[in-house]
Amino acid sequence: MQHGCKAYHVVMLMWGIIAIATASLLWSFNPAVISRYGRAIKPLTFTGIRASIALIPLLPLLFSRNTSLELDLLAWIVIALSAIIGPGIGDSLYALSIKTIGGSLAVTISYTYIFFTQIFSRILANEIVGLKTVAGAFIAFMGIAISVSGKEHSKVVGVKEMSIGFLAGLGTAVAWGLGTVLVKISLRYIPDVVVLTAVRLIIIALSLLLVGYGVEGWYSKELVGDVMKAATITGVLGWTIGMYLYIYAISVMGASLAAIATALTPVISQITTKTISHEKISMRNIAGSIAVTLGVAITYL
Repeated sequence: MQHGCKAYHVVMLMWGIIAIATASLLWSFNPAVISRYGRAIKPLTFTGIRASIALIPLLPLLFSRNTSLELDLLAWIVIALSAIIGPGIGDSLYALSIKTIGGSLAVTISYTYIFFTQIFSRILANEIVGLKTVAGAFIAFMGIAISVSGKEHSKVVGVKEMSIGFLAGLGTAVAWGLGTVLVKISLRYIPDVVVLTAVRLIIIALSLLLVGYGVEGWYSKELVGDVMKAATITGVLGWTIGMYLYIYAISVMGASLAAIATALTPVISQITTKTISHEKISMRNIAGSIAVTLGVAITYL
């Protein structure tokens, strides 16, 4: 009986790894696509549009499920916060960071969310943070220092833009880290991955479209085409498929392990960013991305 249970957990872990690896590959296209259409993007409304488009393929599946949504107020607060803080605020700041300092640098900074996930998991889920996590975090932040240093960045953006982009990327990391742990808690209330994915997308779409329209306004006719292209690609790949895979991975692996497994996204993004957006990538960006990945690998091993 114990062997059967152990084998089941191994199989589920493998499926979780496959799911999160696929999600990481899909997410690697986000900075490239957003960077290419960055001139037109307004972060809040763009995130709301992405969620709306990502929701469409899930609606037929949502109505075919038998999951009850009669939840108490606390459950809805946790689920709403997991959506608004993580992909809502987090992805809006991510778009701002990419727009300001470019996709290759923004993804390196933002993916330190893995370590913020460890911190929030310790605080909210009472998970132990070991010495390997501390060592990995140090190496990863050294990678950020390598990426953002150097004179080549000053030729592209000024000090003000670099500061805004860096802080937006760091804000992304904090929001994604907290949002990831809140997803783990949300699964206690809605264990159906499809339903939870769809519910979170509905919350993001409604809140970000309303707030974004009020704060940023809408797009001109000349720009709306580019915005819709970027929102469709990143929405369907990153959220319809990617968010589902990520929530599934969290359900079988836990928040910390699922977050750690996304470490290759910054490295893969260096390739997709160069290919799709024709963005110049410095050796510092590549070295910084490798350092971030190495830091995560140390934590995981």
